[in-house]
Amino acid sequence: MLERLQDGGVVVIDGGMGTELEARGAPMDHDAWCGLANLDAPDLVRAIHEDHIRAGADVIITNTFPCNRLAMEAAGFGDRVGDMNRAAVRAAIEARDRAADGRDIAIAGSMSLWGSYDEGWQQPPDDLLSDVYGEQAEMLAHAGADLLVLEMLDARWATALAAAARTGLPVWAGIWADLSADGRPLRPKSERPLEDDLPALLGAGEGIDAVLVMHTELPAVLPTLDLVARHFDGPRGAYPHHGRWERPHWVFEDITPEAFADEAERWLDHGAQLAGGCCGTRPEHVRAIRELVDRRGAGVSGR
Repeated sequence: MLERLQDGGVVVIDGGMGTELEARGAPMDHDAWCGLANLDAPDLVRAIHEDHIRAGADVIITNTFPCNRLAMEAAGFGDRVGDMNRAAVRAAIEARDRAADGRDIAIAGSMSLWGSYDEGWQQPPDDLLSDVYGEQAEMLAHAGADLLVLEMLDARWATALAAAARTGLPVWAGIWADLSADGRPLRPKSERPLEDDLPALLGAGEGIDAVLVMHTELPAVLPTLDLVARHFDGPRGAYPHHGRWERPHWVFEDITPEAFADEAERWLDHGAQLAGGCCGTRPEHVRAIRELVDRRGAGVSGR
């Protein structure tokens, strides 16, 4: 897969995991969100991975977005952090074994900023964050993840990046963005112009193997991809969400697979090499992107 990216090829990422678990009946927890499914419904987690693989994903992302120790302690499951992370990777490996049909499938271990949205939350000190992210990175690596994806963009970026890099695995850096009224990408929550901070964030990130616009609404994807291209010359891509969040639930909003693939084609036209979906996107959206990528690879217009 890394060779494909280096050669200018396109890699398809899977669709939403936590929201797909909810769509299929898994209960969501205020603090643990979808993380408890790794313990309570591992077969469902595996089945969703299988469906994404069969839809054409080259990369499946583990159900570990909320599974760091700080978040799980808030949920009352701090003693099960290791079990959750190992079970999530095991479900992904089993899905690959069952559904890959000879294709090379990479497993990306998700690490996130989950736990930061409660009112009154204060960022932990850097030494504690280093321990928390170091612990999860090692768990994911030892369990069999092929790469780590940092699904965050805030003050914890550098600490999480250093922890992930210590594993020796490839690291993908995720970026969230909102749009200002005049169409400029902003950092969520702080509403600072992303352009003010992105050079320092990426410049501090030696060893970043790809940068991805993720957990972002569709209109913000292209401006953010173009901004990334001005500050990062490696592979870049997008896996945005569709719908809205009302913690701990996702409110789905309809978008046809064809319409989502049309958006993805615009990213590819702007140089993206990775394309998929996040919250609110389903295996049928991944299948539409796979078909688009295959058509383009065959020299046929994606339209």
